[in-house]
Amino acid sequence: MKNGMIIAGFATCGKSVLGKKYRNVIDLESSQFKYDNILINNVPVEARKGTSREINEKWPYNYYHAIEQAIKEYDVVCVQLKPEHFDYFDQNNIRYSIAYPNIKDWDNVRRKCINRGNNENFIKKLKEVFIPYYEDALQRDYENLYIIGENETLESVLIKNKVELKSR
Repeated sequence: MKNGMIIAGFATCGKSVLGKKYRNVIDLESSQFKYDNILINNVPVEARKGTSREINEKWPYNYYHAIEQAIKEYDVVCVQLKPEHFDYFDQNNIRYSIAYPNIKDWDNVRRKCINRGNNENFIKKLKEVFIPYYEDALQRDYENLYIIGENETLESVLIKNKVELKSR
């Protein structure tokens, strides 16, 4: 049985790119678990963010179950970075690492959001939590803290830290 590593990454760190590129990595994009997306399945995931949707009644435990299953199948499991997820991990002795953009680099985060099709509502909400989530993350019992520099990606940082990534 595998015991993959969980990486809780802030938006724009490169979780989705990593999940698409490597066979031993999965990006568990949280919105497919959090919302009932049945009426907007034709809308790209990034464009959905920041829109009003009905919350799935099974949230967040459906997400936690998916994470717990994924670490049995993948070497790297990328998940949404939110304080409430850290609470669950900590309470259940689930080890995790954190990936965060350089805290002085909000403009780069904003640019990445625009480039991937996020709306202004999503970007505004993200900016509101950018520093508070970072400050909260620093207080947590994480294994590794990966800071993503302006010209780096989660992929390049993991490679630099000798995390094995297996191409598709």
